[in-house]
Amino acid sequence: MTPEEIYNAWAPPQSPWSQWAKPVVFAHMATPPNPYVLPPDQVSDPVSASFDITHIPPADGKTAVVIDMPSATGATLALRLANERGYRPVPLYNAVPAPFHADTLAMYTKAGVAIDMHDILESLRAWADELAALHLPPEAPPAFILDARRRGAGWSPTPGHFDNRSVSLPTDFPSATFLQSRGVRNALLIQPVGLGQAQPDLAHTLRRWQDGTVDLSLYEIDAPQRFVRPLDVPKPSWFGHVWHNVLVRAGLRRNAMGGFGGFLPVPSSSHGGIG
Repeated sequence: MTPEEIYNAWAPPQSPWSQWAKPVVFAHMATPPNPYVLPPDQVSDPVSASFDITHIPPADGKTAVVIDMPSATGATLALRLANERGYRPVPLYNAVPAPFHADTLAMYTKAGVAIDMHDILESLRAWADELAALHLPPEAPPAFILDARRRGAGWSPTPGHFDNRSVSLPTDFPSATFLQSRGVRNALLIQPVGLGQAQPDLAHTLRRWQDGTVDLSLYEIDAPQRFVRPLDVPKPSWFGHVWHNVLVRAGLRRNAMGGFGGFLPVPSSSHGGIG
């Protein structure tokens, strides 16, 4: 499949939710493959395959899902929800994969690139045929997919390395009004166990939905008590402030092709002479 065909499998034009799908990762599928990533026919995710999703409601049109899981786990979990529950996956990955150069292997170490996107890229490529073959109806409710690693927690920016940290903004999602116009009254956040609340950037979106009378709930994957519970999102700091978008973008590198990602400049050295 071509990158455009893969994108259309994940964001078919007939789905009203495809307007929010991010094309960033798909646009980089035409670049030379990273030889350190398994080819699509060998991609598998035994972790997400083992997740208990029996408590996630079927796609009856009243519930939207937000999957905030690390790495490719979100994409493969979304495919399970498509297969087993009838949700339409909507990829919201907004980070640019680091370009591969055979003589620059350091960028594929944890220190060399903020977020290694290639496992996500290959998973989207691997599952495109299967997703398209499901022939989900256009009205299938959305399962928005985020990479929980997007903010690059613990990564230290270093000159010469690839900084593709990103954030999730309310404009990346439909409004509460739009959700309700499509019959959606509830939103379910799926994330790893132990966080308790939504990540700070995502909290701005969920709080807006909550204020728009969309009922929120939370399902923590592999929690000891496996059940969906109500979620109340406190009003985040700087909520609704005109400078919010500026603040969350501070220090992030916009890419010319869209999304976030770019090499950090290496300061030029200067040599002073003896007069």
